[in-house]
Amino acid sequence: MTDPISQIIETVPREFFRSLVENLDAAFVRADTMARQSFSEPERIAMSGQLRHAFCEDAVRNAAAAGGIQSVAGFTEPAGARFSFVAHRGINLIRSNIQSHCGTPRPSRFRRQFAVMNAWLRPIQTDLFKAVQPPPSDELCGIIVATINRNGDQSLPAFVGLGVPFPDLSGWLAFEPIHQVMARYQGFDAEQDVGLGPVVTVTDKAMPRLKRKNEGSEG
Repeated sequence: MTDPISQIIETVPREFFRSLVENLDAAFVRADTMARQSFSEPERIAMSGQLRHAFCEDAVRNAAAAGGIQSVAGFTEPAGARFSFVAHRGINLIRSNIQSHCGTPRPSRFRRQFAVMNAWLRPIQTDLFKAVQPPPSDELCGIIVATINRNGDQSLPAFVGLGVPFPDLSGWLAFEPIHQVMARYQGFDAEQDVGLGPVVTVTDKAMPRLKRKNEGSEG
C-alpha cells in the first residue's frame, strides 16, 4: 500500500511544516491573550474558540507563504463560511477544527469534498467481471490536526499532527505527530532543526605529526 505521508513530504517543502508549528503556537497564544483581555468570563470560552479558529486559518496561510506554496481561502458550498487550504502539486492540506482528541474531524460537506480525493488509497472491491474505472491517483488530501487541552493550559496546542483520512472520514489511513513528519525529511537533523537547510558533516582527515627535536620554530 502507498505510504501517503511519504507522498506528502516528497512534495511539500519542509519549511511549510516548520513554519506551521510556529504559527499554530502563536495563534493559540494570540487567541488566549485576546480573549482574556477583551471578554468577561461568561463570553470568554465561546470567543476563545472563535479567535483560535480565525488565527489558525491565518497560521495555515502564513505557513504556506513561508514554504513558497499556494494557499486558498475558499468558500463552502452552499456559501456560508470560508476555509483555508494548501494546494501544491496534487497535495491538498486542510485544517481540522480544534478538538480535544486526535480522531477524524466532523465530516462537514467541505471536508468530505476533500477527503474523497483519497478514494484511490482505499479501492472498493467490485465485481471482477465488470469494468470499473479506478479512482484518479494524482491528488491526495491531508488534514492538519491541532488539539486543545480542555481542562488545562489552552494557550498552546496540546498536539499537532498530520493525518490522511479515509475517503468517508471514518478513520485515518495514516496519522503522525508533526515532529515525526518533519523527521522523515532526509538530510536534516530533526532534533536540532533551525531551518537553515541540510546538515553537512565534515570528516577531519588530518593526521597528527610529532615535531622533531631539530625542527626550528618560526621566526
